[in-house]
Amino acid sequence: MKKVALITGGATGIGRACAQQLAQMGYDILVAYRSSSAKAEELRNELGAQGTKCAVFKADVVIEEDAARLVQFCRETFGRLDAVVNSAGTTRFIPFEDLDAVTTEVWEELLHVNLMGTFFCCREAAKLMQESGGGCIVNVASLAGMRVSGSSLPYGVSKAGVIMMTKSLAMTLAPSIRVNCVSPGMVAGTAWYRNREGFDVDGHNARQAKEIPVGRVATAEDVADTICFLISDKGAYLTGVNIPIDGGRGERMP
Repeated sequence: MKKVALITGGATGIGRACAQQLAQMGYDILVAYRSSSAKAEELRNELGAQGTKCAVFKADVVIEEDAARLVQFCRETFGRLDAVVNSAGTTRFIPFEDLDAVTTEVWEELLHVNLMGTFFCCREAAKLMQESGGGCIVNVASLAGMRVSGSSLPYGVSKAGVIMMTKSLAMTLAPSIRVNCVSPGMVAGTAWYRNREGFDVDGHNARQAKEIPVGRVATAEDVADTICFLISDKGAYLTGVNIPIDGGRGERMP
């Protein structure tokens, strides 16, 4: 029986790149999405044409019942679960100095989606993974969770929480389930700036590339490469680790 990978936020960006690479590694794929239904169906057709069994499921992972329904759908559709990539996330663009803009609504949205939603998926997925003989979970955090940077203060805090939660779950779920996370810096080609009307994405990425030692912004495929390594047998001795995917930016001298 083929192994099965569940990817939240799997219809676009990093999640989509992971789905494509894991399919090439021989996994069947379950794509969870909240609003990108057309992209999810497009991906299902693409992977299906390549011989991969791919199912899609609409779920808001912030809701505990949705996370449970998602995993139950996986059980009924595939009968097992071997890998999980939690790439669903959101942000608000708020200057760090504008503390008054960081309202209760902002905190609740970012903590619920980025931190609590990731936890609910980990918790529910772990139950089916245990039944399947174990596996690997990879959470997508952010360089903003490691240093003061990024779109907003609460975003960075929520991603720092993902990093610590990953370490805690790695100890809790060992030895049968490995839990790791990655912390991307700038990633080109995603929908991250879709809500910033008139924002010059290309110009922004070009400016950012000058601050990155390897000289370019990451692609979704760069991030997926590391995630898929962690899931693969070559990453079998790694658990509780957080890998920055930032082209060295986090280590750059002032």
